[in-house]
Amino acid sequence: ASPLLVFPLLLGGGTTSAAQGLTGVPSEYVDVLLRAGAICADVSPSILAAQVAQESTWDPNATSPVGAQGIAQFMPATWATHGLDGDGDGKADVLNPIDAIWSQGTYMCDLASTVTAWLDQGKVSGSVLDLTLAAYNAGLSNVETYHGIPPFPETQNYVATITTNAKNYVATGSAGTTASGNAVVAGAQKYFGVPYVWGGSSPTGVDCS
Repeated sequence: ASPLLVFPLLLGGGTTSAAQGLTGVPSEYVDVLLRAGAICADVSPSILAAQVAQESTWDPNATSPVGAQGIAQFMPATWATHGLDGDGDGKADVLNPIDAIWSQGTYMCDLASTVTAWLDQGKVSGSVLDLTLAAYNAGLSNVETYHGIPPFPETQNYVATITTNAKNYVATGSAGTTASGNAVVAGAQKYFGVPYVWGGSSPTGVDCS
């Protein structure tokens, strides 16, 4: 079988220019936050970092009185549908922080896609990011029911807190670097599974250089 192209930027290890876009994040989570924050344009690594800090204060074993679990505080039913294997070990574990953060990014982008469609249809009002955060906290059904951010103090505070605190995780003077790094990661992800071909530079085969 042909060897598969591997991008070290996505798999951890070493220091990358993209990593300089985040600050105040535990080093073991920088790579997965950058990967998860490059899945879609509406959800950045700093937003995900602010969510994790708010949800669990970076505790992989956090639990809530209502049953939410792990670093990203997934409810069991939501995890059953949206939990993914983020570290390639063949299983999706809500208490594995890499799995949880990767799933968080994917789920947030799924929510963003839905609220974007609703905005286009005139079913809700607000910004894509605010509505996505509200949906993560209160559920899509409540966003739809109230045609925007639900009038729940917890949800309204959650949206305001995340959007404000996200700025604390962007390294000073590196906002452009973060966006550039996200673009590199997103571009690289399109080539997962593409075989190695000497001198190749197309989706049918690429050279490691």
